[in-house]
Amino acid sequence: MNNGFINKYSYIIGGGIALAIVGIVVYINKRKIKKLGTDVMEYTGNKVWDLISERNIEKLHPKVRNKATEFINKVEKELGIKLRVTSTLRTYAEQDKLYAQGRTTKGGIVTNAKGGQSNHNFGTALDVVPIVNGQADWKTTADTWNKIGTVGKSLGFEWGGDWKSFVDKPHFEMTFNNSLAQMRNKQEKGEVEGGYIKLT
Repeated sequence: MNNGFINKYSYIIGGGIALAIVGIVVYINKRKIKKLGTDVMEYTGNKVWDLISERNIEKLHPKVRNKATEFINKVEKELGIKLRVTSTLRTYAEQDKLYAQGRTTKGGIVTNAKGGQSNHNFGTALDVVPIVNGQADWKTTADTWNKIGTVGKSLGFEWGGDWKSFVDKPHFEMTFNNSLAQMRNKQEKGEVEGGYIKLT
């Protein structure tokens, strides 16, 4: 054999070994992720049942996070319903984009609030949906929503299901006695701490 053939053969073997190692690493990581998902999907008191909700709760104003966790866990414990937190903090731009839906862009109308007109813009609101057989159940009955709303209100949340002008059953918020105008004003004046407006 000449050196060229040996080098080529060594290159092929080396490449094969590298691919095998990559495959093993991917397989191990997938197993870790699967196990992590299983571990988190349990009632744990200071955590909620799934990672998506956990990540969204972390985006909430620090003064709302613990109450949001308590809400999700209380609904699961008392009603046997797994709620997923689908939306929390939104920028003004994200809110404007949502407002445009059903008006100037495709889809149905989902909000009457423009940027700065929603408590989502200040991290004090969350939207939830029941998860049934692994799927979001947006057709949840009025009776079930009323039970969920009652739990939320018992923890100090205002429930969008009680609104008159635009009923929003998945929506829960805390204002800490601040109007939206006051929250906007604080944001504009830079009354912010840790990226969130100061709430009393």
